[in-house]
Amino acid sequence: MIVGMRRVAESGPQVTYQATDLARHHREVLDAARSGQALLRDKDGTALVLAPAADVERTYEIAELALELIRARRAIDHDAVPRSAALYGDFAWMSVLPDDAQRRFLDELTEGLLVAASGTSLRPVELLLGDWRATAEAWADPDTREALLASEPALLADIEL
Repeated sequence: MIVGMRRVAESGPQVTYQATDLARHHREVLDAARSGQALLRDKDGTALVLAPAADVERTYEIAELALELIRARRAIDHDAVPRSAALYGDFAWMSVLPDDAQRRFLDELTEGLLVAASGTSLRPVELLLGDWRATAEAWADPDTREALLASEPALLADIEL
């Protein structure tokens, strides 16, 4: 994990604690972990990082969403039409959206993940996912889908360039 260890090393001046420091200087180690992260070197040389659980959880959530985003982008690029919803992985619900809406969703999700990766909350990404799922539910309903398709050209005619 070259990038991850580089990020640990670049996150500021950092002391590498030894396993014995957990017993002797536990308050210092915990304070360092609480303020961001603490690098701990075990007796066998293994590097361990202590960090707030919320930070680690956010990182894992961003990573999982990024992988799902890649899977969904590959589904959109797939030549077969219609595409199987299974190609979209956890975002199978978006398969009912028109192609341009799918791309717009993935672009917005990409932007949201980039912002969240800078250290902000994942709440905007959660709201984005909820809004797009609601949109997909509307497209999945045959009556609503028909109404949306019927009104789409009218909406485009009102746009001034």
